[in-house]
Amino acid sequence: MTESAAPSRIRAYVWAGAAVFVAAVVAVAGTLAWNARQAALADSEAQATRFVAGAEAALNRSLLAVDVLLASMDELLGLSNAMPKWLDPDTASQRLRGSARQNLMVRYVAVLDGTGKALASSDPAGASLSVQLPAGFLESVLEQPVSTLMVSAPVVSFASSEKVLYFARHLRMADSSRVVAVAELPVSALSSVLVQGVDISGLQVTLERATGQLLLSVPNREDVTAPTLAPPIGNLADQGLAWQAPARLTGEPSLVVFRPILYQDLRIAASIPLDAALAGWREQRDAIALTTALFIAMIFAAGVLALRYVDRMSQARLAIAQSKATLDQALESMVSGFLLLDSQQRVVQWNRQLETILPWLQGVITPLMPFRAVLEATVEHHVPRLSDEERKRWVSQRLERQKHQPEPREQSYANGSTIQITERATPDGGLVISYHDVTALRKASTEIESLAFYDPLTNLPNRRLLMDRMQQAIAASVRSGQYGALLFLDLDHFKTLNDTRGHEVGDMLLRQVAQRLKTCVRREDTVARLGGDEFVVMLSDLSVHRDEAAAQARRVGEKILRKLNVPYTLGGNAHHSTPSIGATLMGGTLQSSVDLLKEADIAMYQVKSQGRNALCFFDPQMQIVISMRAQLEADLQMALTARQFVLHYQPQFHLDGRMVGAEALIRWQHPERGLVAPGEFIGVAEESELIVPMGHWVLRTACEQLAAWQGDERYRHLQVSVNVSARQFRQRDFVARVVEVLRETGARPHLLKLELTESLVLDNVDDTIAKIGMLKTKGVRFSVDDFGTGYSSLAYLTRLPLDQLKIDQSFVRNLGVRHTDDVIVQTILGMARNLELDVIAEGVETEAQKDFLARHGCVYFQGYLLGRPTPVVDLEALIESAATVTAPG
Repeated sequence: MTESAAPSRIRAYVWAGAAVFVAAVVAVAGTLAWNARQAALADSEAQATRFVAGAEAALNRSLLAVDVLLASMDELLGLSNAMPKWLDPDTASQRLRGSARQNLMVRYVAVLDGTGKALASSDPAGASLSVQLPAGFLESVLEQPVSTLMVSAPVVSFASSEKVLYFARHLRMADSSRVVAVAELPVSALSSVLVQGVDISGLQVTLERATGQLLLSVPNREDVTAPTLAPPIGNLADQGLAWQAPARLTGEPSLVVFRPILYQDLRIAASIPLDAALAGWREQRDAIALTTALFIAMIFAAGVLALRYVDRMSQARLAIAQSKATLDQALESMVSGFLLLDSQQRVVQWNRQLETILPWLQGVITPLMPFRAVLEATVEHHVPRLSDEERKRWVSQRLERQKHQPEPREQSYANGSTIQITERATPDGGLVISYHDVTALRKASTEIESLAFYDPLTNLPNRRLLMDRMQQAIAASVRSGQYGALLFLDLDHFKTLNDTRGHEVGDMLLRQVAQRLKTCVRREDTVARLGGDEFVVMLSDLSVHRDEAAAQARRVGEKILRKLNVPYTLGGNAHHSTPSIGATLMGGTLQSSVDLLKEADIAMYQVKSQGRNALCFFDPQMQIVISMRAQLEADLQMALTARQFVLHYQPQFHLDGRMVGAEALIRWQHPERGLVAPGEFIGVAEESELIVPMGHWVLRTACEQLAAWQGDERYRHLQVSVNVSARQFRQRDFVARVVEVLRETGARPHLLKLELTESLVLDNVDDTIAKIGMLKTKGVRFSVDDFGTGYSSLAYLTRLPLDQLKIDQSFVRNLGVRHTDDVIVQTILGMARNLELDVIAEGVETEAQKDFLARHGCVYFQGYLLGRPTPVVDLEALIESAATVTAPG
């Protein structure tokens, strides 16, 4: 037998065996699928049979209860002992109601005479009930020789517009005349009894006569009121229990199981379509098919593996060569470079990965090549400028380290790669050297470190790295005596840029600011981003003299100011941004980095309060001011709780001398400091958000005063103006709170005037229009305070549903002094006149100012000339004295 013949025969045996296994698997799968199908059909048959038996019992019980109810009317009403004219309709109807309540399915029961007229009924209509029986049903009930329960065809009730069935039997009166007891049952109620809550997939249930007339079905058939189903259900008895009978409703191949019930040749039929019965089986069939396919695939795979094994066995004469090939394959599959040296330090074997990691060895390395030559090729490639003597020294040092078998070490090469080198001695005195490329690992470590210590947006050191460097710089400063400095930067109006042009543009600005900051400092200095628009510049080793260090820090800060004031290009558009810079010196003594940052931050906020775009050094006095500010905030919180605020009212007059209203102005009745003007605490309240509850208190108190004035003819005409802060107005529930205050206090809305600043209106015009519009529908009036100080007055004025403009006192103060202010006031008055808006001038202190305003059309005035802010008692006294003066003597 030749070598080629044996494998051919073995292949035939393998494929024959595989075919036998495949045939067996297919046969078993087919048997399983068939048995599962028969089991699914049998299960559906059992379900249908059990269901019909249960439905028969349930329906018989329900119909028997109806039958008993109808039959008991004779005894209930005493019909057999009474004449028709003796029957009292009201009494009989009352008794029928009590009896009908015992059967929840019955909508009503009634007793009808031979003409169909109701003699009594459980329905609230009583004997006046109009019973609409199907045609001929009454006659068929009366024709029965023996009183028997009769069931009508389904009809639509005129009262409820739903399908109903009527159940009736005749009863005899004392004069042998017949009356009919009738019960109306909704088809839906009988359907619930019929189905019994059973959940069988695809189940169709019918109640029908032997002739095929359908009385009710589940699911309900809406096309015809009482259709006749074909074939009649009696014809199915000859077919036996088979899966080819037509479903009673859809006609599709099904299993139909039916049973007669007690009454009038009625049948219950349950149909389970073949498709529904086999739905679960199909999933089993598919699973069996998939499993069979997997087994067949495994058989073929096993056959292929067996054939491969045969092929390898037939090549036994190549075992040595195959072993070497396997070793070579293992070496080539290594992710590390492999180099094997013999006891004489010559190259014995290497893999291709070695030449990938050390590409300069491609075409250079050869078998039995001295390892020294490999090192010489390496140093020549990476450091070509070294002299021959320096190269030899480098190679000798490398070979000397190799003798001591050091721990794995890393070598960085000029091409940017980092290679980890591991050397292990072999038993015969040789050496195994592995080269593992860890460049990606080192890059990942660098990225992790960058994420931990650097801001991902600007690539500047973050707060964590800054604090570490600050601690080192402070310690070094204490040792050397050199002062450093800390500059805390915040970009002015950065939030406005973010809100108007988006965060992407804001991020673009932050990156450009970071680049400019790095050009302003030395290499040894640190530029860091704390977050948001806050940056910190740490200047190290400025000088041993404090004054000179401060001067150098100021020069750097001024350089930063100049750099950051140059316009930026953001998304193709020019943008001007300015910084506020706070500075503090560090050194001389051991200080906390947190305290230094706090000092620089305080200095920066000092710049903010003085107008921004400047540099300010920390002054200990600032800390005192901030502490006082914090104490003031705490006192304000206490003042709200202790009800220390009061309202003063500054009167507002018409040109003819009438007082038309007053502006409500908050005052703080401090228990120790006395009456505190708002200029001393409103700013702190706005920054701490206490302005919101304070503003709500002012609004409520002013409305309570309006309500108190309503009962007095002298004051009920007065309007009250209330200033609304931006924070208060931007609250989501501002409109609801104003409406609630008006409702609770009973103040008339048209006497309340809310004053909004021009800057508030401009902040979000759409939101302003929406809120003003909602309150205007309630009658509230609106005035723009400090009008003329904004930048877009004419642009929004026509859009806002305002009532009044208030000329800012800065313009009124300079009337007749500065020509431009005269022109502005005249323009405002003319514009308001064209827009049909009232104008009131505040800050009127001289007759000349009042005369100028009156000449140009202003008719409402407020100011010290006419009246100062005063408590409500003094305001009322002022009104009374004015009334006394003007009263006829």
